[in-house]
Amino acid sequence: MTRNDVARLAGTSPAVVSYVINNGPRPVSESARRRVLAAVEELGYRPNAVARSLRSRRSWTIGLIASDSAGGKSPFFGQFTRACEEVAWQRGYSVLFGNSAEDPARAESYVRSFLGRQVDGLVLMRVPVSPEWAEEMRGRIPVVTIDHEAPPFFSRLAVDDEEGGYQATRHLLGHGHTRIGFVGGPLDITPVELRAAGWRRALLEAGANPGAIAEGELSLEGGYDAALRLLSSPDRPTAVFASIDDQAIGAMRAAADLGLRVPGDVAVAGFDGAREAAYTVPGLTTISQPIAEMARHATETLVGAIESDAAEPVTKIFSAALVTRGSCGCPEPRLHR
Repeated sequence: MTRNDVARLAGTSPAVVSYVINNGPRPVSESARRRVLAAVEELGYRPNAVARSLRSRRSWTIGLIASDSAGGKSPFFGQFTRACEEVAWQRGYSVLFGNSAEDPARAESYVRSFLGRQVDGLVLMRVPVSPEWAEEMRGRIPVVTIDHEAPPFFSRLAVDDEEGGYQATRHLLGHGHTRIGFVGGPLDITPVELRAAGWRRALLEAGANPGAIAEGELSLEGGYDAALRLLSSPDRPTAVFASIDDQAIGAMRAAADLGLRVPGDVAVAGFDGAREAAYTVPGLTTISQPIAEMARHATETLVGAIESDAAEPVTKIFSAALVTRGSCGCPEPRLHR
């Protein structure tokens, strides 16, 4: 299998195939790029990666470290990593994944391992960055952080977590609720802390006392356990805002086990915009993050920095959108296939 075979199937010249595979040196139209990539996939063509790396002085790999890469604690991680990998593949890069399991030492070990494998850049998803190894990476490879504070020489992308928490709580207040509890992960996790701040701000603006906070793991089980405690209290809230959708789904099950109707006895809202939120009964009202757009922007930002020595760090904050369903008392939309 040769580059000429790919060119014949794609209806292009071998030079165009080379430009696509090597991301240059000449630009290629998007339609030609798609045809070449489709031909590469169909034929199973594999260029000589070692020769390619020697020519370009790149490894054509990106390291991605997440605090939960499998998405077990939040669907956000699984959807983000999948979208990131897709964009990287389109640009000719492979992705190495690492799950830090919320352990800073394990995250640093992955960073050092990926640096040893000469990755061209790093994406860090909700991974805290110590000043020591941040300085070690400075000027060495480009880094993009997702949903976490970062030094100014790293690019940073995040969703407006506080505004999202504020929107969700304002919506529950609009349904007449004044006792709104918060089910969240450990409050030292930056996105959770900011979502709780938005919840608190909305309640204070409305003249309502901030309700009780029940902390739990960022998981279905964590949401269930935290909501069980919250909804079993004598002055239980009439609405619950959860820091992620999985926790909100766990809270809905906890309400059912306590004999409470959603939304009749307790309204529930979440945060993430997970696909599963549309399939609960009732459907889950949520703050939806533009996950695919964030992943695309993160990967394009990183590739741009890899391929341009003059690229400046980028900071971009994305807006989140309220999606209403039956769990808060809004009309339940039909699912259209």
